[in-house]
Amino acid sequence: MAPGCASCFSTRLRAPRSSEPRSVRTPKTERDRVTERGALSAVTVSSSPVPSTKSGSSALASPVTVDEPLLSDPDFAVFPKSVQVARLPLVIFDDEVEEQRIWEEGSVNNGVVSHGPGPPDIKVKNPVVMSNAFKGFVVQPYELRYLHYRNVGIVFARPPGGRFMQPSIDTVLVCRGLVDCLQSFKTVTRLIDVGSGSGFIGKFAGHYAQGPSELEVTLVDIDPTAISYYKNRTFNSESATMTGRPIDWKFCAEDAVSLLDHDSAFDLIVSNPPYIPTKSEASGSLSPLSGGFWEGVGLVVYLLKLISQRAASGARLVLMITSLTLKAPAILEALETVVKKGCRMKILLEREIAWKAWYAGPHSLDHLLATEKESRYPHQVAGCEFFIGATAPGSSRTGKDGRDQMFGYHWHVAYVLEIQAC
Repeated sequence: MAPGCASCFSTRLRAPRSSEPRSVRTPKTERDRVTERGALSAVTVSSSPVPSTKSGSSALASPVTVDEPLLSDPDFAVFPKSVQVARLPLVIFDDEVEEQRIWEEGSVNNGVVSHGPGPPDIKVKNPVVMSNAFKGFVVQPYELRYLHYRNVGIVFARPPGGRFMQPSIDTVLVCRGLVDCLQSFKTVTRLIDVGSGSGFIGKFAGHYAQGPSELEVTLVDIDPTAISYYKNRTFNSESATMTGRPIDWKFCAEDAVSLLDHDSAFDLIVSNPPYIPTKSEASGSLSPLSGGFWEGVGLVVYLLKLISQRAASGARLVLMITSLTLKAPAILEALETVVKKGCRMKILLEREIAWKAWYAGPHSLDHLLATEKESRYPHQVAGCEFFIGATAPGSSRTGKDGRDQMFGYHWHVAYVLEIQAC
């Protein structure tokens, strides 16, 4: 725990893992598409932190037809038996995040996630957003859903009064990058998810982190409502990693910069931070670290300085940025400085995804749009090639999967970076 971190909640979980079955198919009758879903209050849970049981396991799609073969279920997470949800959508991603499957009417009965027989209601190839409105599926932050990727799952709805981010396509892409990072990172003793939001990234990293002894996992978010969610059984903090290492969870409601200023001795730092530059940042002036809900790249710059100047040798930072972020000269300079100081940087994942500029962006977009040259050619930064800026609706860089007919979206390129301290 960070010295002076009075707002941290720590729980050591030691209960044995459950041997309950992973998922059950339950029969259901014909039904209409879901038009409304329950909020968090519809779940029967205890709000105290408890040992979890065993964890369960870019894009216009063609409609699913009855002729398609049934897809095998993933190994769904198992929750405490007190978790009961009569109806919620199940949102599942394949291992490479190249397919999203949605069952619109799933349930959680006695902690067991299930859906009726048959293929998913919606299947999207190369997903570019979490909520595929163009396929008729939208889930609001306050609405329940089960999110699943590679044996890790949460039942999520943002609690009343919360302002922290719900899971997005970014969330799953960072986890895909972590798969490659953690395969080669043999000993992780302490990890932190900075600006943890739903906590899914930190939970995923904790599930797969390698090492011989106890693992400390810190989730830090400035919104105290996020901490109340982590303590809930629908988040279901695991008692142990996939290999049986005990996990000591620390939940901190505070400014992550203050925490890291006091204690930066983490082996692994992961973050999906605010990454949209303000107009002044795109002009060369770095905004305060607080920035705003969507805007401000000060935290990105801070984390890059931390890994290059204060982190122990061998520590790693796994960080999400996009071509939007690279519109800020301070980001370009910070990336160059990281490599000049001897850190090793590589791109774990590169993916063009949608940007709902009308929702998650400023009123004026000119400072974020790519020039004609930037839209066509990548730019060399710190020994890696990056695209810079966003492209307009109808003008994606890849033109894949009919996305140029999706006129509600601008397009940017997501990058999951791994930076290893020298």
